[in-house]
Amino acid sequence: MRDNENLDELDRMILHILQEDGRASYSEIARRLKVPESTVRLRVKKLIEKGVIRKFAALINPFKAGYSIVAFIAVDVEPSRVKKAAEELSKLLEVDVLGIATGAHDILMQVTVKDLQELESFLIEKLGRIEGIRSTETSILTSVRKWGYARVF
Repeated sequence: MRDNENLDELDRMILHILQEDGRASYSEIARRLKVPESTVRLRVKKLIEKGVIRKFAALINPFKAGYSIVAFIAVDVEPSRVKKAAEELSKLLEVDVLGIATGAHDILMQVTVKDLQELESFLIEKLGRIEGIRSTETSILTSVRKWGYARVF
């Protein structure tokens, strides 16, 4: 059974509001949904405990925060080392999103760095030191038309 099958309509409405405005107060959510504030507080606590809500965070525009490069990097790894490589890559501060993938590449990740020099350093000094990596393919975004997040509700 998938985790989201345990969510009822009230949980989904709370999550929808929090995805639109993560700073919405429990009292505001309760008012909008016409339920007691204590109910919202308890539901959010349970959603956090179940891991449905991973954390509350600000969504930053990296280009306005001093970063000029957002890149997607496809990584090919020796089959016996894919999980270990993914674990090591996930520890790197520059990596925003990382997953083991199907298709043409073994690992796909999004990386944010200040400039081309930092990207080069990341590729050579950090990726180059991880055992089992056979090749990488890097694509740099020239512009961003939409910033989003995992939109599930």
